[in-house]
This record gives sequence, structure tokens and C-alpha cells, in this order.
Amino acid sequence: MATSDNVVLPKKLHKELINITKKGDTVDAIKELINREIIRKKNKYMFIVKNFEKKYKIKFEEFEKAYKNKRMNYEIEKDYFEWDMATTVLEDIEEEFKAIE
Repeated sequence: MATSDNVVLPKKLHKELINITKKGDTVDAIKELINREIIRKKNKYMFIVKNFEKKYKIKFEEFEKAYKNKRMNYEIEKDYFEWDMATTVLEDIEEEFKAIE
């Protein structure tokens, strides 16, 4: 676990943090906010992946095999890089969840 100097929050900020998260402890409240942000980010990238799966009617791995080492038009190449990025981010998010537990 990483440690740092204690952070002192202004009373209004602390009150709002507790109010938003409904947690009684500051550390738990901060963990809750981080968890919410990770979930928000996960949902964003899952939405991107699902849209590409719907558009191409295949999973990314199949798409990559079909187009790897082939000449792609601009739209397909753009989709490939965005889909690949979204897939990679989702894998990274799983590691983020483990890190805050």
C-alpha cells in the first residue's frame, strides 16, 4: 500500500464528499468516488466495443484476424484502432479495480 502525508480537506469539501458517497469514513468515501469513476470509464468503453460488435457483427479478435495484414480503407482502419484501444482500456480497467480493493 502506498503511503503519503495526511491530506487535510477543507470542511466543506469533506462534508460534500461524505454527502455524495454516503460513507462515514473519508478513505472509504474516496475509494467510492474512484470506484464510480472506474465504472463510468468501463461503461464508456464497453459501449464503444458493443457498437463495433454490432456494426461488424463479430468480436474484435475475429475482426482483427480478418483485416490484419490486409489493406483497409480509412473507415475500417479508423474503426480498427478505436476498437483496439477500447478493448485494451477495458483490460486495463480490470487491473484498476484490483488495485483499489
